[in-house]
Amino acid sequence: MAIEQGYRAGATRALRQHDTPVLLPGSSVQNSLFAASYGRIGVGRGHGFCTRAHTENPLKVWKMQIAIFYQGRKQDTSEVAFHLTRMLQQQSYEVRTIDIRDEGQETRDTSLKGCALAVVLGGDGTILHAARLCSFANIPIVGVNFGRVGFLTELEPDELESKLAYYLQKDPSVWVDTRSMLHAALHQDGRQEEFLALNDIVIARGTWPRVVKIQITIDEFAYSTSYADGIILSTATGSTAYNMAVGGPLLHPQVQSSVLTPIAPHLASDRSLVLQPEATVKLQIFTGSQNGVFSADGQMNREIVDGATVIVRKSQYVTQFLRRRPPTYFYQIIDAKLKGDDS
Repeated sequence: MAIEQGYRAGATRALRQHDTPVLLPGSSVQNSLFAASYGRIGVGRGHGFCTRAHTENPLKVWKMQIAIFYQGRKQDTSEVAFHLTRMLQQQSYEVRTIDIRDEGQETRDTSLKGCALAVVLGGDGTILHAARLCSFANIPIVGVNFGRVGFLTELEPDELESKLAYYLQKDPSVWVDTRSMLHAALHQDGRQEEFLALNDIVIARGTWPRVVKIQITIDEFAYSTSYADGIILSTATGSTAYNMAVGGPLLHPQVQSSVLTPIAPHLASDRSLVLQPEATVKLQIFTGSQNGVFSADGQMNREIVDGATVIVRKSQYVTQFLRRRPPTYFYQIIDAKLKGDDS
């Protein structure tokens, strides 16, 4: 502790002289998290505020801002979010904690601007929610797996304290895994709604077990008419989700293409189709006497009427994950999951 305090005193003197951040030396990667601070760290109160350093000195010290997303309904992620926030604050980071229960599914959160990194505590569902918010602000994500599957996560909870420093300090072993997203425009009853999705866009029948008719147009070409329970348009990321469950092909996450897959088609010849990355797909659903369902990422859901139209194209936004695992880890996790190993 005395050594650490000596480092901090020296760093403070250097800041007064040069007005530049000073990285404190340490005996391990984790110790390198301790950065020089000037003034005292304020503790944020309540939901949705970054904690900031307060000082009367006019010198401006750059401090990395970190966002922590967690699922407040789950005690384990809430507790980890609390302890992680305290740890980062003590290491001179500004921290904003976001309970995704309180965040709108489709709205942009402008207060995330300026955050350099987002740590997301949860399963793939929590990451999907956080990914849409982070994409607007171009914030990379480190996912910590508190869920069952964990296709999108990077770390396990017991790795968080020892390995987070690699991502915070931009270690050379860290690379950016960029994922394509989809933009969907839903047209019905003279209104339009827009959605952003990392996994998939789905239109399907309602509660009655009757097939619906879906007219598919690709780049203004009338491709086909499908009679099925519904249809999925998924990204490469989403190919391991609902698309895989209904027998669709798996795409490597770095593939920019999307895949169109029918759900329980009436004809066996109605197969999946992998599309070129810039394709624009128009789906019009005819539900007869019942209403249908529209879903983006399985989280933003709408009831849709007979004749509703959805136009889907590649989004201008992307999701960025920070990785240390090699790109070939995708094959390892797919092999494990297909064998029923949830570890």
